[in-house]
Amino acid sequence: MIRQCHRTVRVQYYKMISSNSYIGSVPILNQPVFFAGNGKISFEPNVTLGYPESPFFYSGYTYLDARGKGSEIKIGENTIINNNAVLVADNVSIKIGKNVLIGLSFEVNTSDSHSLNPKKRFTSDYPKMNVTIGDNVFIGSNVTLLKGVSIGRNSVIGNGSIVTKNIPENVVAAGVPCRIKRKVPF
Repeated sequence: MIRQCHRTVRVQYYKMISSNSYIGSVPILNQPVFFAGNGKISFEPNVTLGYPESPFFYSGYTYLDARGKGSEIKIGENTIINNNAVLVADNVSIKIGKNVLIGLSFEVNTSDSHSLNPKKRFTSDYPKMNVTIGDNVFIGSNVTLLKGVSIGRNSVIGNGSIVTKNIPENVVAAGVPCRIKRKVPF
């Protein structure tokens, strides 16, 4: 009872202080979610954010930021994202397919957030690229996806990976940088 009350209060508090909202189906919020930005955040049916039986359940939150008016974060049907995810769509899109499983402390950035050129470092003049995750993808914990990457359907990304290049469908990939290890066993 106390656990449920604690979760409900935290989830409602984060909804209240968020600067954005969402459209589409209502996600299952097991962990607080901070909705930020001026863009569009949408959910298909049966999306779950946060998981009670994992670390950071009581102390963390999920951060979804569709930064600019042209930004979009779209999460597909039956997708489960574990605790402490950070998704930042910086004037482009993040699209996650259906039936995707994502582990703890997942991070996606669609830009570098700052220019490498010191004269432009405090401007918004830096590269921005879409990120796409296909259907039935399984992503482990502590994984980071960088701008412009696409992960093909049915693929698996191992724990602790940093994905810097596209991953094709039906493969197991892992590492820093993330590389294909083998085919997905069927």
